[in-house]
Amino acid sequence: MFLALFLILDITIKMGALAPDGSSYAIISAKLRNELEKATAGKVKMVWYMGGVMGDEPEMVKKIKIGQLNGGGFTGYGLGLIEKSIRVLELPGLFKDYDELLWVWDKFRDEFKDKFRSKGFELLAAFPVGKVYVFANKPISKLDDFKDVKLWVWSGDPLASEVAQVLKGYAQLINLSISDVLTALQTGMINAFYNMPYGALALQWSKHVKYMLDYPVNIAMGGVVVSAKTFEKLSPEQKKIMQELVDKYFKDVSKSFLDENDRALEEFKKQGISLVRADESSPDFRKILEVFAKVHEKFKGDFYSEELYQRVLQARDKFRAEKKK
Repeated sequence: MFLALFLILDITIKMGALAPDGSSYAIISAKLRNELEKATAGKVKMVWYMGGVMGDEPEMVKKIKIGQLNGGGFTGYGLGLIEKSIRVLELPGLFKDYDELLWVWDKFRDEFKDKFRSKGFELLAAFPVGKVYVFANKPISKLDDFKDVKLWVWSGDPLASEVAQVLKGYAQLINLSISDVLTALQTGMINAFYNMPYGALALQWSKHVKYMLDYPVNIAMGGVVVSAKTFEKLSPEQKKIMQELVDKYFKDVSKSFLDENDRALEEFKKQGISLVRADESSPDFRKILEVFAKVHEKFKGDFYSEELYQRVLQARDKFRAEKKK
């Protein structure tokens, strides 16, 4: 027993994230790090590498798999690189608001945690980080407005790529890694992108556009994972402490993201960005919704089963029915 205790001393968990230094994500992560070390009497330490210094999310996943990193904070895209089925929660048009998503997530949390364990990862948290909008240098409210638009699409993200197909024949779709977007905006290689308001502001993308389509494409997810090998090195008590602290602090991260998205909308007014309402009564808008439905069908089988998809819909619809009472 003494040997077992000795072996769990001085564990340093290296975590990566795209969020920049100085962001609320970085600040809250530092609080988690400090309290984890204090609560484990210095036996478990955590180091965060912020700002994408460990690479884009595909690179971070690779580094975790080979042991160069132990875990990290990810967007839904990064989580999907580990376990595809979790992207069902980010389908366009699936949820109307955060309450719907959080209620459904609570019903499926244990199921997804098991799926991640089967891939060699411990899913410590998953949470909404904001609604995703389209930004551009011209006002956009219908499909025809996308003509002459050069729209960024996150290279390697199949869900984003498929959703972008709603614009095929209208906008020019430019595939780039997230680290190349700012330069592409500065040089005119692209003149439109999609992101959460806070993401657009924090990454300085919003400085290069004039309009935001005020209709969310979907609700973006974020999450925190560590490798199963790393997690299993912790004692039962350390696991409990780490999970409780992640629950505590990343609930704050989620709330902070949602609050910062609201504040970013106010900042956009100062930057001169105009919010354009979608023409929801137009035939073009109905076409967009039809394509969204096709995206749901497209990923069945490859990303998630019909059975899982239907259970998610049933859970969402049950929430809506209860809310109406």
